[in-house]
Amino acid sequence: MEKEFEKYLSKLTCRGCYNHCNLNSPNCGRSLVFIKEAKEKFEESKREELRKRE
Repeated sequence: MEKEFEKYLSKLTCRGCYNHCNLNSPNCGRSLVFIKEAKEKFEESKREELRKRE
């Protein structure tokens, strides 16, 4: 699941400053907030997938 999350992060950009780095390779600490938010959304989507399969 870690590889899936890394792939998911690679599609997202940080909104913490004007650099807009990819979240899988951030250049500052501001990105931590956005990575945490992305992880929560990713985990929720995985839970939803599991519920739909049941």
